[in-house]
Amino acid sequence: MENSTQHWQAALANIVQSPNSRLRFGEPLSKHTHFGIGGEAAAYFEVSTLAELASIARFHQQWQVPVAIIGRGSNLLVSDAGFSGIAIRLIGELAQLTVDGNTVTVGAGVSLPRLSKAMSRRGLSGVEFALGIPGSVGGALMMNAGAWGSSFGDVVTNVTVMHDTGELSQRSHAEARFEYRHSGLGDYFCVTGATLSLEPGDAATITKQMQAFYKQKVATQPFAEENAGCMFKNPPGDSAGRLIDVCGLKGHRIGGAEVSSVHGNFILNLDNATAADVLNLVAHIQQQVKAKTGVSLQTEVKRLGF
Repeated sequence: MENSTQHWQAALANIVQSPNSRLRFGEPLSKHTHFGIGGEAAAYFEVSTLAELASIARFHQQWQVPVAIIGRGSNLLVSDAGFSGIAIRLIGELAQLTVDGNTVTVGAGVSLPRLSKAMSRRGLSGVEFALGIPGSVGGALMMNAGAWGSSFGDVVTNVTVMHDTGELSQRSHAEARFEYRHSGLGDYFCVTGATLSLEPGDAATITKQMQAFYKQKVATQPFAEENAGCMFKNPPGDSAGRLIDVCGLKGHRIGGAEVSSVHGNFILNLDNATAADVLNLVAHIQQQVKAKTGVSLQTEVKRLGF
């Protein structure tokens, strides 16, 4: 197995063309996730060109090596055993942002705070909610990220996807199949970007709204401690945080993982928590909430390497 891994790693190194791209082997993914948890990836690749990404798609097909686009690692729990494939972050050509009137073309690697701030400066409304979401556009598309009653899919007109062949194609808003914290975009090798349609408005008013959302988020959610954002999806007509709170679980701890005392839907890495600590705490929360409220909480945070 080790020889096989070394074999594909040697072949992968030939894909790197751009001086801006970075490829590392045996890279701890704890360094690249907001949770600060996770073992090593067999390969970690910061990809800066579409051509390199297309080569990786074909490489994935040829070698049958698993590939995960981890973006900014904000909504991700990585196994303590790591990930036996290629973890990818999109940069460079894949993190560009262009504006034409109220139409915005944005790469999957663009961070949501960058997008939100850039649009407010231009007097374009629709992504004010995104300032406090530390992920990337790619993750927001895949998960239909949202806050304060808005979702990213609401402003998307089309999405550019890459197939396993490395070819690109467009998918309309309808074809992207946006739902609450979900989309149909997982059917493709990856998303590379999207076109957004925003509403023109007054830059000062939009900026004020964006900052109000951000202040509210900072006041009601943990920011200083390592975490992966909301751990559970909100059940229809209710709040996961409220259910966890009424079950008396705030502050409950297993190993180094603890339910935030600020907001029950956040699990914090307070003391070198392992992925096992987090999953044991998740299972305890689900069991308690089910027993006391009858509600089955579903996790929102993605898992890698399990």
